[in-house]
Amino acid sequence: MPHSIFIQERKGDIRRPPELIAYDIDSVALANRLVRSIAKSGRINGFDRMTGQRWFRWRDTVFEVYRLETGPS
Repeated sequence: MPHSIFIQERKGDIRRPPELIAYDIDSVALANRLVRSIAKSGRINGFDRMTGQRWFRWRDTVFEVYRLETGPS
């Protein structure tokens, strides 16, 4: 199954709609590595065990990065 990667910006109580940043990734392992690499691009970053999403902070904004299965190949 192909996977897509999304990023969502959260600033205080305001949450923007998720944006698609990569799609049609055949390997779940590759998609997870890409999500991890994107999140680690921020000096302040982490993993939310409750949602399973990775995140990074830039200035006063938090960006959540995650992978979704996008259907049959």
